[in-house]
Amino acid sequence: MENPATERTPLVIAAEINMITCQTKKILLAGAIEIGCRLQEAKALVKHGEWGKWLESVSYSQKTAERLIKLYQEYGPNFSDGLDTSKSTSMSNMTYTQALLLLGLPAEEREEFIEQNDVGGMTTKKLQQALQDRDKANQEKDQALQENQAFKKGLKAIDSTISELKKEQAKAASMPTNPENVKAEAFSASQPALPTHNLKAEHDPDAHIKYVEKCNACCKTIADTFFDLTTALTNLAHVDPNLKEEKRKEANRLIEYMAETIKEWPPPKKPLRVHS
Repeated sequence: MENPATERTPLVIAAEINMITCQTKKILLAGAIEIGCRLQEAKALVKHGEWGKWLESVSYSQKTAERLIKLYQEYGPNFSDGLDTSKSTSMSNMTYTQALLLLGLPAEEREEFIEQNDVGGMTTKKLQQALQDRDKANQEKDQALQENQAFKKGLKAIDSTISELKKEQAKAASMPTNPENVKAEAFSASQPALPTHNLKAEHDPDAHIKYVEKCNACCKTIADTFFDLTTALTNLAHVDPNLKEEKRKEANRLIEYMAETIKEWPPPKKPLRVHS
């Protein structure tokens, strides 16, 4: 084994040991895949309920057997021992431990990850760190996607609300002025108009319960919509600060108008419609 032309130094010996260790680990992976292939074959032949007992004949636990079968299913079709050049060689450079760690990746992403990160030349610790970094990057990407969706939802809610209010304002502008509401109209001239209220007589003694529940539900809806609004404004501030300020002012005008209107609602001079 020794090459007389090579000086035997501790550094050379260490390099040889590392090479032999690496080759041994690769041989272990190749052997594990071959065993997994045969375990899968045997499992299909063994009668139902006798799989655990049969495994005793080869000294494998069910957990280890399932792991080996999984290795074969995931790597077998593309695994090469170096002799078959028609198959991928990126996976054949892995060790048994590396192959196990990578089982957590989706099959369609695994080979790309192996090639991009030179998995065959990584230590177990570095591979674990690379996988953690990948998971973190994916989480940040998912979070950014969710924030973007919330941003779009919030913008849509703002635009929809303003559009509806403009329609109501145009509708209100075309209606004759009520002398009893001159003061209110003077205030709301520059504000978006609220929808016309259809007031109905109530003979139900439990009507107050219904309207209390309605008030509670409406307050919750307003609170939820306000959260969506602030979320959209927050995201918009990072995208287009000028547009954010424009939308903030529109929302602020709406909120101020609503707050001023609710102070004396319903209008004291506007009688409820009742049956004689």
